[in-house]
Amino acid sequence: AVVSTQSTGRSVYLIHTQPTDMHLSSLESVGRALEQLEGIEGLEERLVRPLKEMVRTQFKFGALAHGTQAEARIVRKLEVKQGYKDLTVAPKLHDFDYDSF
Repeated sequence: AVVSTQSTGRSVYLIHTQPTDMHLSSLESVGRALEQLEGIEGLEERLVRPLKEMVRTQFKFGALAHGTQAEARIVRKLEVKQGYKDLTVAPKLHDFDYDSF
């Protein structure tokens, strides 16, 4: 069975590269589905709160917010055209406001 929910924004699991900005972590997906199916207001936010705190902690220790795989393909094409050699590093979100996360 396939379950689809309305996306309300990018995944908070920003230290992991998602395929697109419509993809969520498993925890976010379960929280969103249960919230919508069971009508439990705020369930997704309550379930995701520890994940978000973990990501904040990772940011404090130097982790950077990743873009999506779709964004990475665009960046990689530009880097190849510009002759950039090190393509092993995951692309990071530019201008990400770590303080407001």
